[in-house]
Amino acid sequence: MTTVAESARISSDASAILLLCATLGKRHRDAAPPLTPREYDALAEALRRHDLRPQHLLHAETATLANVVGALPAAVHKSVTPDRLAALLERGGQLALALSKWTSHGIWIATRADAAYPSRYKQKLGRAAPPIVFGIGERSLMENGGIAVVGSREPDPLSESFTRRVGEWSARSGVQVVSGAARGVDEISMVTCAEQGGTALGVVGESLLRLSTRREFRTHIVTNRLTLISSYDPEAPFTAANAMGRNRWVYALADRGLVVACSEGRGGTWAGAVEALKHGVPVFVKTGNPERPGNDALLRYGAKPAPDDLAGLLSDTAPETALSALVELDVFSAVLPIVLTALRKPKTAKELGSMLELTPGQVKAWLSRLVADGKVVKTGPRFGVVETASGAEGRQIPLLG
Repeated sequence: MTTVAESARISSDASAILLLCATLGKRHRDAAPPLTPREYDALAEALRRHDLRPQHLLHAETATLANVVGALPAAVHKSVTPDRLAALLERGGQLALALSKWTSHGIWIATRADAAYPSRYKQKLGRAAPPIVFGIGERSLMENGGIAVVGSREPDPLSESFTRRVGEWSARSGVQVVSGAARGVDEISMVTCAEQGGTALGVVGESLLRLSTRREFRTHIVTNRLTLISSYDPEAPFTAANAMGRNRWVYALADRGLVVACSEGRGGTWAGAVEALKHGVPVFVKTGNPERPGNDALLRYGAKPAPDDLAGLLSDTAPETALSALVELDVFSAVLPIVLTALRKPKTAKELGSMLELTPGQVKAWLSRLVADGKVVKTGPRFGVVETASGAEGRQIPLLG
């Protein structure tokens, strides 16, 4: 019998995560609600403690679900129950129908358990990274970084002209545009960059399925110059909450931000920029526009004026680690048991990085810290946990995301 995962060519882990976290179309008011990112992250940690992966829940007995739920923190223990998990996991028929529709429109899926999941989400958002990414277009664009160009849905003439100039400069300079794919500044910046031979990545806050069929976007998707992604259901309608929620994802996928037009104290553009600045992300803003006094107000929060020579947007060298500083401590604490388990069989830094999908810099930093703390010892090119330095090997647990 062909399983849902096999028919859609997704992993069993991905199938389980979709069942647990995806909406899968219109939900009946009495149906169990999908897990939130916070709830899924707690569940993933509980699975790790039991040496399990998401796929093991697909055919789990009630006792197994109860044991996993029993390991959840108090903050989610009441909301994530064995009955709720069982109800979500029984939606195989709904998932099969949804996958058939999505894949027929060219939509691909990457979950936190998949190697194709954007590494910048894990590195910069840590445990706040969304469980699922739906996308259409060239996947590798998720790893290119770039500049987050954001602004009003109804830009004034000066803002629109500046946005086009930024898009043209980005294409010439080989700097990818990352934006929210909404009409106005977002769409203009992405389409202009793609038209001029550059690449753009759009983080969608509404129906990915609908936006991907628009001629303005489709033309560049098929030439691998534009990729649209979303962590909401591909058929989700526009909501203000979704639009606000995707702001941090835009900044996480970019190296720095550029605000073209915003209103002081309100709207998603303002809120996203202020949050990014609080987290240490370099944010530039177009100043001197009398139609947009809100832009200048961002300077009080630490934004920098966008230079006349747009090459100056690349002058700041801090973005690679800015947002990650916020979650670094939590991330290290969360993955420490996994790293130590993996090193029960000594490995080189490269082998560990490949196994846990970490960047070389992250592997080096964590191994240095573990050696300094006396938890890991280096023997030649390999690292191993101190308690098994004599050669005993432990069971390896892959990173779930």
